[in-house]
Amino acid sequence: MLRPAYEFCDPADFHGSSEDMDGLPFNLPVIPTYVQHHNKGRLRKYELEMAQHPIRARMCGFGEKDRRPLDPPPVVRLRVRDDSGEFLQSEDVEVWKFVVSATLWAPHSDNDRSIVINPNTLPSSVPMYTPAAPAATASVMSLSEPVKVRNLVGTTVSNAYLLKDHRDNLSIFFIFHDLSVRTEGQFRLKFQFTVIPSEEDPRAFVECVTWSNVFEVFSAKTFPGMTDSTELSKAFAGQGIKITIRKNSRGRVYLPRPDDDDPDDDDDPSAIR
Repeated sequence: MLRPAYEFCDPADFHGSSEDMDGLPFNLPVIPTYVQHHNKGRLRKYELEMAQHPIRARMCGFGEKDRRPLDPPPVVRLRVRDDSGEFLQSEDVEVWKFVVSATLWAPHSDNDRSIVINPNTLPSSVPMYTPAAPAATASVMSLSEPVKVRNLVGTTVSNAYLLKDHRDNLSIFFIFHDLSVRTEGQFRLKFQFTVIPSEEDPRAFVECVTWSNVFEVFSAKTFPGMTDSTELSKAFAGQGIKITIRKNSRGRVYLPRPDDDDPDDDDDPSAIR
């Protein structure tokens, strides 16, 4: 099946509302993935890694009412070393000023896919029937510019959480349980770690970067269903994180019926929302 052709934009050219720009600025300077950072006179080294990769999702289109999150929810773990190279205990790290932002990228190239042109705002073609050319078409001129919107929608920035994983290990996590993608196709996520600026250090840098595996976003008709909730997601939900927990996956090809408005209505009613 052929997919629609979407037009993606450079995020630097995006001029959305303050609600659209809920992530970190696109132009923060980047320092190496494995960095040294001074904290109250002590040297800190930050390392970012994926704890849970997204696998698939159902595209949410260009409306705002029917958003389906990435499944399973992406989770990033932060590890902190001291100046001797030893890992610090997570409970000894001040996490309140740590944030990670997510952006959407092409699967096998450094092409940002976070911003897309809404195809409903592009000039359309209408049929023009004349005796000489009965099947000819003409483009309708529009005085409005095509609208650029976020392709990755939802909460694209996560604060740090000090949580136990499914193996009862305490770590620093960043959880992205509210991310959706408007367009179908293959993508990957780029996660960037930043320390919130303070009076002592007013500068902000992207201090660590990590990438998700490639995942696929399906149309409503081809979406194979949600996967089983992972043990990590269940562990977080048990500690109060708002992650939907499902009893059973819907591992099938979805065939739409006239009365089937929600093929993924198998959410556990006891899930924390």
